[in-house]
Amino acid sequence: MFKKIQTSVGEVLDFPPDVVGEGPKITITGRRQVMVENYSSILNFSEEEIRLETAEGDIFFRGKGLMLKVILATELQIEGELFSFSFGGGEIE
Repeated sequence: MFKKIQTSVGEVLDFPPDVVGEGPKITITGRRQVMVENYSSILNFSEEEIRLETAEGDIFFRGKGLMLKVILATELQIEGELFSFSFGGGEIE
């Protein structure tokens, strides 16, 4: 029930999905550190690519020496040399 109320209030007040807690929030610090909040699961992990599933589609991080430094239920921290990130799948309304 709380989820339904939370979504309804967010829609009525026109909050972005990351504020309501559904969409991903990505914080990039330079080219060496990324914090991702509100991810669903880790789909692929290697030193060259990390692929995350989110409510709004997949997110791809590509680089060299990528490592998952912190892994919590709803947030994680990636470190390494980041070359690029992109979004795939999912439909944004």
